[in-house]
Amino acid sequence: MPVMEAAIEILYQSSQLMLVVATLLILYRLGRGPSVFDRVVAIEAIALAVVGYLLLESNATAGRLYTGAALGLALFSFVGTVFLGYFLGLGEFPDE
Repeated sequence: MPVMEAAIEILYQSSQLMLVVATLLILYRLGRGPSVFDRVVAIEAIALAVVGYLLLESNATAGRLYTGAALGLALFSFVGTVFLGYFLGLGEFPDE
């Protein structure tokens, strides 16, 4: 069994590293995005990366709190993105 636990720990650490790298790349896109739409998508992607991290922690600690928080964050993020897309489509927010 120690071999399986070591493999799981390696996968857990590599998953955390991939989430951090993805978040850094998304932050770069957030700062450099040529339009407001790109920035909205980057904010949504950051929220999804946080959801992924919460679910990863939930799996590692077997806690329900992280799962509920991830579900709530994903729901609010989706609704916020839909509203921002709707208002940006109407031209309510100025484009750069």
